[in-house]
Amino acid sequence: MGLALLASACSSGDGAKPDPSSTSVTSATTTPSATAAAHPVATDASDLQAYCYQHGPATLLTGQPAYRGKGPHPVLLATSNPTPLSANQTPLPSPGETPTAPAYDTYHPDPAKAQLVACVVNEGKGKLVTTCNYSNDYVRYFRQGRYDVTVYEVRTGRRIGTTKVVGDDRYTCSAQQMFFQSEPKSKTEWLDPSLPAFRKALSPWVNASKP
Repeated sequence: MGLALLASACSSGDGAKPDPSSTSVTSATTTPSATAAAHPVATDASDLQAYCYQHGPATLLTGQPAYRGKGPHPVLLATSNPTPLSANQTPLPSPGETPTAPAYDTYHPDPAKAQLVACVVNEGKGKLVTTCNYSNDYVRYFRQGRYDVTVYEVRTGRRIGTTKVVGDDRYTCSAQQMFFQSEPKSKTEWLDPSLPAFRKALSPWVNASKP
């Protein structure tokens, strides 16, 4: 790990779409067994995050609660990256994984009770919100992130819909910022959506009444 430098600031410079194809994640199989192992359940958030990988989970979690009945239906937000979104803004990590994780609720579910997984992908584009200039020629460009979200039913792996959500459009540059010597002088940072933004975008599935 390189030497850390403390730099001072110089100056600061959409709707949900049901998915008619109802496709599923691929390469998912169940473990043949006459015991409870034949219907596995998630033991932590990483088991659910696997639904966001390119080929889906190695094993479908067929022991999860079915996506049916009245909402709200517990949903976990995840991506294909280990630490994709700021934990203070989105439902990562899950309860029990860190001392600072929130209590269980619809958007911070007990992994074993999650009915849905919402896979979040950064489009890598968005408007420039502000530019933060620091001493020693460090500069950070903060852009409003734009994210594609795909919703899966955990028990079946079925894709049930897609939506989009945008990140915050405001940011205040910090007075001082720590940098490592290995870090680039210039870098783009993406502003994540707030939890209320995710709640609004996912409401058609989370709050739905299913037969």
